[in-house]
Amino acid sequence: MNASPRLKTRREFIAEVAACSSVAAGFFTAEAAADETLARPTSLNATTCDVFVYGSTPGGIAAAIQAARGGCRVILACPKNHPGGMTASGLCTTDAVRRYLFGGMVLEFIEGVRAEYKGALVEGSADWKLIQDGWFYEPSVAERVFVRMLEAEGERLTYWPGHHLTKATVGNGRISEVELETPKGSRVPVSARTFIDGTYEGDLAAAAQVPYRVGREGREEYGESRAGIHYMNWRTGTQIMTPDTGEPSPAIQAYCARSIFTVDPKKFVPIEKPASYEQHLQDFLPLLDDFADGRLKGFGYGEALPRQKYQLNGSIDWLTSINCPGISWSWPEAERYHRARLEQFHIDHVAGLIWFLQHEPRVPEAVRNQWLQAGLHQDEFVDNGHWPWQIYVRQGRRIEGRARVTQHNFTVDVKTGRTPAVEHPIALGEHSFDIHPCHDRRFAEDGFMEGVLWYPKKALGPAQPGQVPYGAMLPQKIDNLLVPVALSSTHIAMSVLRMEPLWMTTGQVAGLAAATAKETGQDVAQLDPDELPRKLKIRIDPTN
Repeated sequence: MNASPRLKTRREFIAEVAACSSVAAGFFTAEAAADETLARPTSLNATTCDVFVYGSTPGGIAAAIQAARGGCRVILACPKNHPGGMTASGLCTTDAVRRYLFGGMVLEFIEGVRAEYKGALVEGSADWKLIQDGWFYEPSVAERVFVRMLEAEGERLTYWPGHHLTKATVGNGRISEVELETPKGSRVPVSARTFIDGTYEGDLAAAAQVPYRVGREGREEYGESRAGIHYMNWRTGTQIMTPDTGEPSPAIQAYCARSIFTVDPKKFVPIEKPASYEQHLQDFLPLLDDFADGRLKGFGYGEALPRQKYQLNGSIDWLTSINCPGISWSWPEAERYHRARLEQFHIDHVAGLIWFLQHEPRVPEAVRNQWLQAGLHQDEFVDNGHWPWQIYVRQGRRIEGRARVTQHNFTVDVKTGRTPAVEHPIALGEHSFDIHPCHDRRFAEDGFMEGVLWYPKKALGPAQPGQVPYGAMLPQKIDNLLVPVALSSTHIAMSVLRMEPLWMTTGQVAGLAAATAKETGQDVAQLDPDELPRKLKIRIDPTN
């Protein structure tokens, strides 16, 4: 009898995924049905619109809605079967350090969250306080808010979930048409006046042959003091100088499956041991030393949410968490089935980690007993085994645009006392520099992870509110494409830009630009964009 095949180690898996651009289609054959709450019958003949948006992230949704409000016929297509990106798939705590700097559709979404909870929670209760005035929410609540916002646009906006981009046709500096694969496997062409890439990865831009970056720039390229390979003591905010500090690197920050757990016995779904547990086990075993030497005192459920739910995120300071450093490196340029495999890897990593904490006898008894009380929540991600249907893609491609955002955009000039003004500002990036580990714990130095940038007192950190230029959304040689998520920026700058409120803001500006282009008979690259943020009540001055 033949011996059972040996499971690949994680290191072998990393080497394998880094070497290939796709995997066999047979690895992931389940065709998800379209989301019945929004999907309308699609006609293969009705494929002409004013604005085509690919990617139903918050940035893509904002672009589609704003274009529709401007009188455009819009098609919003997405490979996922749910709208909302990470905001509706586990990122339940809005990343906004200075909430007062946001306007436009960001506040519409927050108000929608508040309205959702007003009918379900008692104002002033402990659960009500957990929603932080609408800035924190359960994934299912966020999705329902996005569904209502999309449905409000009626026949002007057609939503196509479960559609995968297969190609884009470009000529004379314009995209003329894209092709999509439907959930049933047929191909449908779509032509439009303006195209908007709302994906985290910049997939539409890449299909249109827009040049882009993925890895980390070196310190010297743009004079960014925090660029390249580096280590930092995040407790003190200082870098740990090593011989390789500042060198460029293809390694990008970790992703994770940002999962929802509960201790409510009425909603509790037990966590099953994944079939790939042995493959992941080697990454959990070092936790035993962390518990033994006191580096870890416990292992909590994560951020508390209403209705006895908890959101667990990957950790910057723990050497082992639900983050998967190294596995993300090939994601931005990977094809559909490769990403499906990587997504499953991240989910199996979380499931295996929790199983380890629950059942490994060498884990401290208090931790085991704590986690044995927790399970998945039966009301979240109901069509995906209660695991997130979108993993946390913290960064993807970054296009080469007509303007580039760098660390300097968020650095105060000592002469002026403010961050630099830019040409045609459309939004403010206001978050801290925030980057999760780029390598796993084997590369830790003095107990700190390679690539991390994080400042506990975010508002007081070196990154301060800075302007984002319209040109960062514009590819250099295509006049009718806007890219409000995979913006033209350096790796360091993207750590500020990579927050959903900012992407929703740039997405809304992109939607208004598309509507204005239709009205004036221009391409979006020819517009004077200075009036766009004013019309949307979006702040562009960081000083008032």
